[in-house]
Amino acid sequence: MWNVLIADDEPKIRQGLKNTLETFDLPLCVCAEAKNGLEALEKAKEYEPDILLVDICMPKLSGIKFLEELKKLSIECKVIIISGFNEFAYAQQAITLGVSHYLLKPIADSELKEALESVSRQLWQTRKSRKFMNLMRQQFVQNKNTIRDVFFNDWINGNLSGKEWQEQREFLEIELPDTVMLILVSMQSGFTEKIPAGAVPEELYKMTLEKIMRNLIGEYKPVYVFMNRYQDAVGMIGGYKGETENLQEIISEKINKTVDGKCCVLIQTCKRDEIPDVHEKLRTRARKILECRPIVMEARKYIYAHYQQRELDLTQVADAIGCNPSYLSRIMKQELGISFKDFLTMLRISQAISLMRNDRLSLNQIAEQVGYSNQHYFSAAFKNCQGFSPSEFRRTLTREE
Repeated sequence: MWNVLIADDEPKIRQGLKNTLETFDLPLCVCAEAKNGLEALEKAKEYEPDILLVDICMPKLSGIKFLEELKKLSIECKVIIISGFNEFAYAQQAITLGVSHYLLKPIADSELKEALESVSRQLWQTRKSRKFMNLMRQQFVQNKNTIRDVFFNDWINGNLSGKEWQEQREFLEIELPDTVMLILVSMQSGFTEKIPAGAVPEELYKMTLEKIMRNLIGEYKPVYVFMNRYQDAVGMIGGYKGETENLQEIISEKINKTVDGKCCVLIQTCKRDEIPDVHEKLRTRARKILECRPIVMEARKYIYAHYQQRELDLTQVADAIGCNPSYLSRIMKQELGISFKDFLTMLRISQAISLMRNDRLSLNQIAEQVGYSNQHYFSAAFKNCQGFSPSEFRRTLTREE
């Protein structure tokens, strides 16, 4: 329903317009009337109508002066001018002041209805556009960090032109000084933290690294943290004054206390324009530092291929790759930060979590598919690893879905 204010110094005309509006099949309601320009301005402030029917010639404040003052109030409304003057100068002034229609007296009902239908459509379109923009603004605020992550990844991977980088940076309100400290945290797999219901290891791994980074470097401004496509945590600091070695040691110590596995923290100060190249160089260095010995890589490859076998054990893996079981156990612990038994258990539980999303599979079937002889052993391993039973996990997962 659109509220209408009628402003005319003649009571008969005001009443006539009001009566005519009531005959139209339009969502209109006369919220106020005014007999002069000053009163019309006060009523406009009070009621903030959607549509104004205004006589161009009124006492105390003419229609044109009224429009000038109305414009200063920034009231969003549509104005239809009613005039007894068929002069171009009046119409031109009215149009300049944002009038939607300029109607001459005597006004035909069909002409008035057509004008009101037109402004009603415009109002609906404005309201829809405003709702859409509010929704987009809300979505942007809620997903701003995700959108920033996409921007940073596109940038460091060389997918943005100079113009695109500048436009997106301004839109996302990203402020980076000319000199930036770039931090890269890369980890070898071997994550053993408990996984909350509904999450998968990779998601928690990412959340943990990001949280640690944000907590440790969040005091500096500006600071940005995101995960690159290799699942490394990347931080950018613009205001760090201390020694890079100290920060490197602090980050490494905190991550090693929270996440099991070999951690590599690399820091380099560079110019803002050099960030993509420096990021790639740090990634190359990290890969070399974290690279497993060939024997461990072969063992992992064999375990991933045969984890579904119930009888799989350390001796079988060692025999398959041609080494001593004790040596393999020791070297896996050194390289991965996790024992053979724990590595195999975590792999099986991780695969079981993925299979649980398929509600057609029973827990017994899932247990068999990931290498357990029966559901009892599977449930015990799952609870020991996760802190809750497979059935509890599945119920939580079902509720969330």
